[in-house]
Amino acid sequence: MKTSMDNLLGTLLNERLPGPTLWIADENLDGDSLQCAQARADLHVISNRCDIAARLASNGLSVTLCDFDFSALPVSQYARIVYRVSKERMLVHHCINESYRHLQAGGQLHLLGAKDDGIKTHGKHAGQLFARGRVKKHGSLYLASLAQEGGAGQWLDSNDYSQLRTCEAGGMSFLSKPGIFGWNKLDRGSALLAEQARMHLPATPGTVLDLGCGYGYLLLATADIGFSRRTATDNNATAIIAAQANFQSRDMAVHLTLDDCGSQLQEQFDVILCNPPFHQGFTTSGELTEHFLGSIKRLLRPGGLALLVVNQFISLERLAEGRFARIDTLAAADGFKIVALS
Repeated sequence: MKTSMDNLLGTLLNERLPGPTLWIADENLDGDSLQCAQARADLHVISNRCDIAARLASNGLSVTLCDFDFSALPVSQYARIVYRVSKERMLVHHCINESYRHLQAGGQLHLLGAKDDGIKTHGKHAGQLFARGRVKKHGSLYLASLAQEGGAGQWLDSNDYSQLRTCEAGGMSFLSKPGIFGWNKLDRGSALLAEQARMHLPATPGTVLDLGCGYGYLLLATADIGFSRRTATDNNATAIIAAQANFQSRDMAVHLTLDDCGSQLQEQFDVILCNPPFHQGFTTSGELTEHFLGSIKRLLRPGGLALLVVNQFISLERLAEGRFARIDTLAAADGFKIVALS
């Protein structure tokens, strides 16, 4: 399926049209798919992921990095918009609505995905807004092509995607929104990590980094621990917006960065807390694992302590060998384990 996606994306993005093309790119694209587009002046990308934006920019593409805020893009200008549909339904609806507004008369929206992406349902819903559309199968993939011919039909319900909303989970109230992993839930692994941090951190824990903070749960759950300074980073622009709002609502001083795995951070930390995104379908033995472990090694102060939560089947202890002097499994519950590195 991957090769078909690369070929299909490449065909759509590289075809020259009398008018500009917009590519909507999020975490549902893998590394090979990000290589399929040829840089040119009339192709622009919008993404909420720092790593994706940096990779495409390094390939010569023009990129807007934001929480899929289309307001900075020209309205009614694009001849073609290409979108591998996201995992969150509300985000897909938001992008379909914004695509309608930003396409020129006669312009086309192309939605791509597999059956388990809900692509046929997304294509059907988009057809309620666009005047004309069709869905075609390409191997195991589907391509829904819809034309903007004026006279908008029924706008899709995006649950006011651009706004944060109050969520309640595990006795905690927090601000979040679709587009963040587990956006309206209390992740059991993160809860276990916060619990173990209380048990294993020294009385004077020093500085702390939440590497991949999401909406900020780990620092919210450990707000009463006497860290001397708190830092949080994530490569998702949506997550940074929610984390900032949560920290401000509790008057917590946290240095926040939109960053790919802490690559812009220059200081080292006494404590690193991390719930890496290995559970989101990424490989657990390849580039992503090396990326996180390498960053933790660089950012952890000598004598410091990094606590990670991963699924129990992931051999993080073995993968960390040779990088850290101490590698301990501290606890295991509910399919997760806490691994200490120092």
